[in-house]
Parts: sequence; C-alpha cells; structure tokens
Amino acid sequence: MGVIERREREKSIRRDCAIDAALGIYKEEGYHAITMEKIAERAELSRAALYIYFKSKDEILINAIITHAEYFAEQLRIIYDNREKHKHRLLETMWECFENYYEKDPDIFNLAQYFHQNEIIRNLPDYLRDMLYKSGSNVVHIQHSIVGYGVDEGIFIQCDPRTLSEVIWTSFLGLMELERSKYIFREKSHFKVTRDLAIKVFMRGILNQPDKN
Repeated sequence: MGVIERREREKSIRRDCAIDAALGIYKEEGYHAITMEKIAERAELSRAALYIYFKSKDEILINAIITHAEYFAEQLRIIYDNREKHKHRLLETMWECFENYYEKDPDIFNLAQYFHQNEIIRNLPDYLRDMLYKSGSNVVHIQHSIVGYGVDEGIFIQCDPRTLSEVIWTSFLGLMELERSKYIFREKSHFKVTRDLAIKVFMRGILNQPDKN
C-alpha cells in the first residue's frame, strides 16, 4: 500500500469512528445531547482533527443517514431488477423491504425521520439539505419505478404511480411511528398484527383483483 492509499484509508477510518461515536451518543442520550466535543472524545480524536473531516454534528449524522439510504436504494433496486419474479407479491415484497430497511438500524431510521421534519430541514445549511435531497430522491425514484411497473402491469389500480408510491411509503412510516410510540409508553408492540392488517387493507383497496378469502 502506497503513502496516498494509506492516508486515504486512515482518513476513512477516522471518519467512520466519528460517525460511530455520534450515533453512539444519539442512541444513549438523544440528538440534543450530541456535541462535537463529545464526538471527538469518544472517537479519540482532537477537536481540530474532527473538524478536518466534518463541519458539524449534523454533517456527521447526515452521512450516516445517507449510507443507510444507499443500502435501502440497493435493496429496492434488487426488487425492481427482479420485478417479474416478484410480480404476484409485489406489494408484500416492497413492504418487506421497508421492514428490512428499518430493522437494519432502527436508530438511524428514526434519525432520518427527524431530519426530514420541515423545521429541521429549513435550518440546515444548503449543502446538507442538498445531500439529503439527493439521497432521498434516489430512493424515491426507485420506489416510483416499482409501483409504476405494478400499475402498468395491472397489478395495482390505474392511478398516478408516484402518488400511490407515496401513499404506500407514508402508510408504512405512520405504522412505524405508531408502534414506536406504543412501545415507549407500554414497552409492547403489535407491529406484526398491524402490519398484516395494513397489507390486507392495501391489497383489497389497490389491487385490481382483491383477495376473496
């Protein structure tokens, strides 16, 4: 390994350490407890070194969100590339992908929803807002393509696939938020039952040939 390659590898390791440190604080203490000082201490970096790699805690967290979104986009792309195979379970397959995205790292999933609140987005610097937008747009584009295929093939009702895609996704987000709130208050979750009913309702409402059973 040459000098340049070694330096790039060390830079990548330090960036990853900073991201892991920020996420650790977020999971233990919440967003507002995170400071660049705490991140630097946990990552075993000086503050000066940390600022070489990131300008703010928000930049660190958004990098984590983007990496998570890239995983999500990759899983959605696999569904689209194999859409003929999933044709008869397209809705269920999409929903399973959503669940896998959540389960891969629930904390980053929740953090992403936090950063997509209107008041938070408005207060972000333009370059961070653009990073979030670009990452989210990639995911949305693939979701729209999957649903567009479903509409074109007569699997879903004839409608604007972009709108239908948003209805499906926001329904999932709403259920996740509801179950998260239930767990916080009661330390119980009924996600599987709620999920199964949601899919059943969707199938009878948006499929051209609803299940008669």
